[in-house]
Amino acid sequence: MCRLAKLMAVSSVIGLAACHGLLEVSDPTLVRDQDIANANGANGRRLEVAYWFMGQVGNVVADVAYFTDELGYDVRPYNLGGNDYLYLDQRDGQAYEAAHHDDDPHLGDLDWAVTQSSIAIPQIRLYTPQNLRGDYLGQLFAYRGYSIVQMAEDICPGFPINDVTSDNVPILSGPYTTDSALTYGITQLDSSVALVTDSTVYATFARVIKGRALLDLGKYDEAAAAVASVPTDFAYLSNSNNYNPFFVCSGCDWSYQGNPVGDGEGHNGLRFVSEHDTRVPTVYMQQRLSDSTLPEYAQAKYTDQYAQFVIASGTEARLIEAEVALHNHDASWLTTLNALRRTAGLDSLPDPGTDSARVDLVYHERAFWLFLTGRRLGDLRRLIRNYGRNPESVFPTGPYPLVAEYKGATAIPFSFANEALYNEKITTGCTAR
Repeated sequence: MCRLAKLMAVSSVIGLAACHGLLEVSDPTLVRDQDIANANGANGRRLEVAYWFMGQVGNVVADVAYFTDELGYDVRPYNLGGNDYLYLDQRDGQAYEAAHHDDDPHLGDLDWAVTQSSIAIPQIRLYTPQNLRGDYLGQLFAYRGYSIVQMAEDICPGFPINDVTSDNVPILSGPYTTDSALTYGITQLDSSVALVTDSTVYATFARVIKGRALLDLGKYDEAAAAVASVPTDFAYLSNSNNYNPFFVCSGCDWSYQGNPVGDGEGHNGLRFVSEHDTRVPTVYMQQRLSDSTLPEYAQAKYTDQYAQFVIASGTEARLIEAEVALHNHDASWLTTLNALRRTAGLDSLPDPGTDSARVDLVYHERAFWLFLTGRRLGDLRRLIRNYGRNPESVFPTGPYPLVAEYKGATAIPFSFANEALYNEKITTGCTAR
């Protein structure tokens, strides 16, 4: 069930209770809004948002990894049929959408954080002591901004960002374009930066995500300005108590396998395995079940079931600056990339000599630095939007190893059937795939 459906179901139950005398009873175990209308209750709402946000990061990163060239999909003994990761890996938006006529996992995972923060923010404003209020609000607005920007990068245009009032009344959204969603996300990130008082980590986090959104919009100089103050060693990580869906280990049960690291997937994919780059560590598992002539290498970036994701970083800030410099024909683009490479003990790169090859190099570096962090789909779509690349030249394409051929989706679809059921403003599905 989508987030909006959950809200409307809750509203229906509340309405029934209000008009049926038999339900008007005193329940000492019931937590009412007035019971938590205080500083502790407001903080509990904030922590709920943080818990949900952190818990969804891994799922979002996984969707992006399969949809792009970061991970492939291989058959698994316990699941030889289709599932989300198969549809995403094949870029089969139609099959993915059809499988979710009554829910919306990618969209729902993200906008639930938006919804919950809408309830938490007014409570923080009302009840949180002044010395904590700004930082708490900065955190919530940073999470809202990240979620909206990630939606804009991942989901096909036409999706809603439904919200709620502070007293749980649904606010139905019209369809968002990629640009309008990015712009909306930036306003939330600006609020984060403006409201933070002492805990500058949230403002720095927000600046990185804002730079990312501005880059998507083609506002290059503004993107560089947004991240200029971000230290290179900055990193904002997910919580260590959320399960990491990529955890694998040599010799693990097969239930952890079937997600080989991409190595030239679909002709256009980068060679994440055979380049033997320390930024993308891999481990040999065994030969693939679908084709015994091919090895399966698993990622070794996350070697613990609670390994943390990098949600925003100074490394990404420098990569944004490098792309802006390249756009402005400033030779510092290569200097910036090579300075980053030295921090990982990597050799410097030469200038490849042509504009197209330089763009390829910047995006190669982004792919290896930001591997399995949820950035790759936004990058591939930006190559199409901002650089005029043909979708079939950037996404995996051609014969698909398991089922016929790769399909043509260039973004993760939302469930039109599900969203339209609860929101009369959503009258069409994806306006572009």
